[in-house]
Amino acid sequence: MRYDKSFWIGLLVFSLGLSIAGCNLLDVNNPNDLVEEDLGNPAAAEPMVNGVEAAVTRAVQAILTPYSTATDELVWVGSRDAWQQLDFGNVDDPFNEFTDAAFPYVAEARWWADAVIARLEAFRNEGALSDPTVLARAYLYGAIIYVTIADMFDDFAFSDRQEPAPPIGRDGLPQVYDKAIDYLNKALAIAEARNNTALQGQILMFRARAKYSKALRAMLRPGQVQVNGLVNDAGAVADAQAALAVVDPEARVILDMDPNAPDLVVGDLSLGDQVNSRLEMRFGDTYIQPTANNKQTQAVIFKDIIDTDVVHPFVEQEIMAFHAAGLYPDMTVASEREMHLILAEAALASGDINGFTTHINHLRTRDGLTPYDPNSSGIEPIEMLRFSRQAYLFLQGRRLADHYRFNDPSPEWRPDGTAMRQPGTFFPITIIERRANPYID
Repeated sequence: MRYDKSFWIGLLVFSLGLSIAGCNLLDVNNPNDLVEEDLGNPAAAEPMVNGVEAAVTRAVQAILTPYSTATDELVWVGSRDAWQQLDFGNVDDPFNEFTDAAFPYVAEARWWADAVIARLEAFRNEGALSDPTVLARAYLYGAIIYVTIADMFDDFAFSDRQEPAPPIGRDGLPQVYDKAIDYLNKALAIAEARNNTALQGQILMFRARAKYSKALRAMLRPGQVQVNGLVNDAGAVADAQAALAVVDPEARVILDMDPNAPDLVVGDLSLGDQVNSRLEMRFGDTYIQPTANNKQTQAVIFKDIIDTDVVHPFVEQEIMAFHAAGLYPDMTVASEREMHLILAEAALASGDINGFTTHINHLRTRDGLTPYDPNSSGIEPIEMLRFSRQAYLFLQGRRLADHYRFNDPSPEWRPDGTAMRQPGTFFPITIIERRANPYID
């Protein structure tokens, strides 16, 4: 995106002045704000990476709000019509005020991640980077914002401050995933060299997600969705298996919202503010019974697919934790549970029903649910996969893609909405970038 210099200096001060504990790996403190001339000092490496973490957290929080509103996970119950349009499935409007307001946060996080990575790589090449794990963290956060872009947009422009760049188009999205994977490859090499098993596990989980997401997104061209298409990507499978060998059950890669850093809450855009405070949206009727005023959660009602009288424990846990967090709900971007889902889907794609069942039941028995038996349950494996992803990836930015590929539209979508007319459509480059970028018509 194109902004004047004062904007970017403001971003710099904002980013470097925040301290959050991303991925639950390090309890980091950022004691001082920095100014631009400090950035050539290798001693500023950790505060710069903390700034990347903060910017990526804010960006993902911002774009996840309109994304989730376009799914059955959130339903519009407030007063702002642009949220309603997303709820109806109109995801491709570049003028939508909320996708447009989120776009700059995504663009700035991407730019800042790349800029910090370049600086830290230079420090390392000069022999001045005392702790290479800060660079590994920067690579991980950079990969997170790149995967977010590729998962949620149909087009993007990788501009450099005041220098606009041409849009990449839908066909450029595989290269966005490749950039994320390249960052993760470099991060993993550092973690392995430092024998940092915890960091290795985090990187492997997110790299499995990145490779899986690249393969899934290839099935979702607008109007040409591969219905019930299954991902069996060798790289994603290998990474998921490697991750499970080193991470604990329930491990997650988390973007941690910190109540001590209130600037991370981006007003109308933050999920916590929008659902828990402003009451513009609430969780959808598939998941909850609303209160009498139709604004909040009275009870979680999302039932298990086999134990049909049992509220699904994981979904209930996630919804209640979200409400308890108020303005500061954490965001899971990859997890140990997702590794089992990736491996289950790959097994199903290859016809290995026993392998599929084993991974699904790793999750079900953990939650005290009746194990799945494909021979006696009356539930087809593809339906069990769809349901398991709906439950275990709740509010993690995966649902819109699964609405499309499982031909499972949100009940809020209108017949004339884009999501119904052109399944496979995601967000466009919005008007704030279009007006500033001469390469975009």
